[in-house]
Amino acid sequence: MASCANAKLNSEIKTYDEANKNLKARSAASVYTPQARVNTTINTSETVQINISDSGPHTIIIEAGGTLGSIGNNDRIIYAHANGSNTLTLTNLTNKGTINGNVNVEHDNDFKGTITVNTFENTGQVNGQIYMGVWGGNSGTLNIDKFNNSGTIVASNGKGVFFEGKNTNVEIFTNDGTIIGAKGEVSSGVLLDGSKIKTLENKASIIGDSESGRFVAGVIVRNGSTLSNINNSGTIQANGKRDSFGISVENAKIETLINSGFISGEKSGIYGASNSRIDSILNTGTIFGKQYGIIVDYGSYGDITIKDGGKIIGNRGIMIGQWQTMGALKVEGENSEIKGTQYGLYIGTGSQSTTIDILKGAQISGGEAGIYLDHGFLNGTTTVDNSVIHGNKAGIYLARGSSLNGTLEVKNGGIISGGVLTKDGMTTGYGIVNADSAKITGSVLVNSGGKITGLLNTGNASLLGDIIVEGKDSEVIGGISNSGNGKIEGSIKLENGGKIDTIVNSGNASISGDITVGAESDLSSIVNSDNANLGGNIKNDGNLGSIENSGSISGGIENNNGDLNIKNDGDLGGSIVAGGNGNTSISNGSNGNINGGIAVGSGSKVDIDNQGSVGKDENGNTITVESGGSVGIKDWVVSTDKETGKLDTVVVGGSGKDNVKVENITVDQSNVNLDELGNINNIISGVNQGNIGNIGTNGGGEISLSFDPITGKLTTDFNLNASISGATFRSLISTTSRRSTFIDNVMGNSMQTFALASSSKSQSIAMSEKGNLYADASDYIKSDLNNGSYGSNKEHSLFILPYT
Repeated sequence: MASCANAKLNSEIKTYDEANKNLKARSAASVYTPQARVNTTINTSETVQINISDSGPHTIIIEAGGTLGSIGNNDRIIYAHANGSNTLTLTNLTNKGTINGNVNVEHDNDFKGTITVNTFENTGQVNGQIYMGVWGGNSGTLNIDKFNNSGTIVASNGKGVFFEGKNTNVEIFTNDGTIIGAKGEVSSGVLLDGSKIKTLENKASIIGDSESGRFVAGVIVRNGSTLSNINNSGTIQANGKRDSFGISVENAKIETLINSGFISGEKSGIYGASNSRIDSILNTGTIFGKQYGIIVDYGSYGDITIKDGGKIIGNRGIMIGQWQTMGALKVEGENSEIKGTQYGLYIGTGSQSTTIDILKGAQISGGEAGIYLDHGFLNGTTTVDNSVIHGNKAGIYLARGSSLNGTLEVKNGGIISGGVLTKDGMTTGYGIVNADSAKITGSVLVNSGGKITGLLNTGNASLLGDIIVEGKDSEVIGGISNSGNGKIEGSIKLENGGKIDTIVNSGNASISGDITVGAESDLSSIVNSDNANLGGNIKNDGNLGSIENSGSISGGIENNNGDLNIKNDGDLGGSIVAGGNGNTSISNGSNGNINGGIAVGSGSKVDIDNQGSVGKDENGNTITVESGGSVGIKDWVVSTDKETGKLDTVVVGGSGKDNVKVENITVDQSNVNLDELGNINNIISGVNQGNIGNIGTNGGGEISLSFDPITGKLTTDFNLNASISGATFRSLISTTSRRSTFIDNVMGNSMQTFALASSSKSQSIAMSEKGNLYADASDYIKSDLNNGSYGSNKEHSLFILPYT
């Protein structure tokens, strides 16, 4: 039995049966066309179509016990349409029962009028599509004031609720039930095609479901559509094997997207493409996609905020594809996270983002990197405050010309970490990797207990700002490595208890600024090797363990606190200064060069082993010692000028020069002018001669030096047997001995009274003065020629023998 909604009928209200009393003989395909201002109520089962074409206003109500349309019907069962410039008003379309078939509110061709739907409400079951639209580019207008669903809408043709047309406007869309678009090539729970929705609020389920569908989404916003506000506290989901998205935006716009529920798709939770735009995203729920949690591909996103335990999860949590933009990213609160199997946040070629803030226990993590810039750009500050950015290879990885154009700050216990734990508890990656030709234009700040598990600057990468580690428990664990052609153009500073494990500068890399270790700060070591250059000074007022240089350091080294070991096999452009409380051990290798000399302040102790070259300061001192300072020279090689043969004298000056003790001095005897060895002050001057121990040479022992500290006398002895030249003389002596023996035999046969000592004279002559053997033979001949006595002549016989 069909009846009106009121207890009493009036002339303007007809029941469905009354309106169709002349149509009973028609088939199920016959339709009912209500007259103007007719309200229709169904509380039984009816199978014919409701067709409305006049202006109305109209009301259609299917009561809880009513059914409209037969099971399996896929045609229009409610058809409200206007034509020409006419108007049509549907005051109320309410379903409390069951509708089998599609509900269409639309128009005929060449529509220029206006259709108004004040309220659509479904609390029952709709087995079909809800379509409201202006199609075909018609200029007419369709306005929907309220669209409410707390029941179930299931469309088997792919689109659950479909709004179409540039002049189709929905004021508020509320879903407390289930909307499913299934089985279509394009399937979606809700589809906006060129239309506008001011507010879409989902508290339950909007689902696109199609195993074979080409494109499946919970909500599709496309072709110039605008969705001003979408607030999801329920589920928006896509189930499909191909392109499947929770929310898809293509060539369209969402102004504000708020999610406290669940948004998911097989491919991506939220998909922005083809000149799309989402102005802002606030997520306190979960956004999930197997490939991407959120992706923008040829579109743009404004600010994205994740807080209060919100999560974005995918193989890549947030994927900003090529040539896209994203505004500020903020992840805040414990359990709030962006998590990727590969990357947490990926910014691709030419794409840009502004500030990134990870705050109050939040996290960005990835199997490879937490944040990966692949020729992408961050054009603002990045702050990690009591939060974590982590990747198994790197926390933040900048590759292929990427740029971080702002300050990177880690503070209040925040961590940027890379690597996985090994069995010995060590990590295998870096917190920050700046590689290829990437660039960090701002400074890297670690303070208030912040930590970075290593910083690698490599390839042709550059870091233009300073690296500052400040405060107790602030630390770069694993240190800073600058390699390849990497450039760090700023300074590296440790202040107020900051700590860096080590600084390694290698390959052709360079660090242009100073390295300073402030009071109570710790730096285990500095290693500068290969062709690498440290362009500034190194200053220690804290705890610097060691400096090892085989490259070049343009500046000097100053140690004002603690024990510092310096090993130099490269070039040091400045001086080494041991300040008031600095105990310093200096080992200058054979390739080492300390251009500016060594200065020792009051209260400092310095040990020196020098095998290389040490220059002089502006006062001409090699070593300057203030009163109260002390120097122990374990060994010092005094070099020789290759051109002049002069010694590079070790000049000791300063008020504390008497506190210099010399254990050993080694003179480089190559090319030495022997006259230089006659005076101890040519070797070392200014030092208390009583503090000089041994003086030797670096030859084979042919020159020996003896120094008497009491008299100050330096004695030079020569031992040719000990040198290569001595070996030559020994060979000559052996040959001479054999020749002398032969001569003795010949002369013994001819002159029994003549004898040339077989060894004694010739050896002594050869041993004493080179060439005297030949001079003596000449003397014998001269003596024989000048002496006319035969008796004398027989003592000296001359034999001309071939020399072999």
